[in-house]
Amino acid sequence: MKYSFMNKKSFLIILLFCATFFISSCQNGSKTTEIVLKSLEAHGGIKKWESIKEISYLKTTILYDSLGNVEKKIVQKHKNIFSPKFRAEMNWTEDSIHKRVVLRDDKITVYFDDLLQNDPKLQEKYYKAVIAANYVIWQPYKLLDKDVTLSYSGEEIIDGKSVSVIKANYFNNDGSPANTWWYYFDQKTNKLVGNMVHHGTTYSYIENLHYENKTGLLLNAERKSYMTDSLRNIKFLRAHYFYEAWEQK
Repeated sequence: MKYSFMNKKSFLIILLFCATFFISSCQNGSKTTEIVLKSLEAHGGIKKWESIKEISYLKTTILYDSLGNVEKKIVQKHKNIFSPKFRAEMNWTEDSIHKRVVLRDDKITVYFDDLLQNDPKLQEKYYKAVIAANYVIWQPYKLLDKDVTLSYSGEEIIDGKSVSVIKANYFNNDGSPANTWWYYFDQKTNKLVGNMVHHGTTYSYIENLHYENKTGLLLNAERKSYMTDSLRNIKFLRAHYFYEAWEQK
């Protein structure tokens, strides 16, 4: 599954973005484009997104089992550098082991207590973790990536709010389907209020509870993730996320 990190030419991006939808479905594409661009404006505007060269934050993850018991609590320090090339680093302690993961030039380096880890499966696991963290924190701007196919999926009511739904399909390098995301945008404020994701055989619904106000982008500050069925019926709370201590350049 491919994710591009940061696009520098917003004008060219939008042209490509709109042209893709014109080819596939003019009416549907126009609606999709309008919703996404309004949301980006509500979250600070494209110029603001592209002006940030570096961002750091603390992420706290609390995992629960199906009975509501806490499985694990992890606090990670994240640092993402977007210019001139994407780089990322994560630091945290888990099971009494200090872990450090560095992504540079699209290559991952993993350290446990300062010892280099050469296991390919471990490297792949943390490569995906870094990419996923960047994808989540950089919503809804990530919808401008060229490797995503978007479509308008109608309107729904979530927690009493009327939302517009945008479906985002991702594909593996061989062209086979990978993850599918649904983005829910508040029709009054145009803000991103939540997502649903289909990964493998599971579905998760993630609700955005609070936004931060330091970056000017209204990034996620608190989220809850629920295991659901394909109709978004909640089975149980799987994770609670907190994002704080924002720093940017």
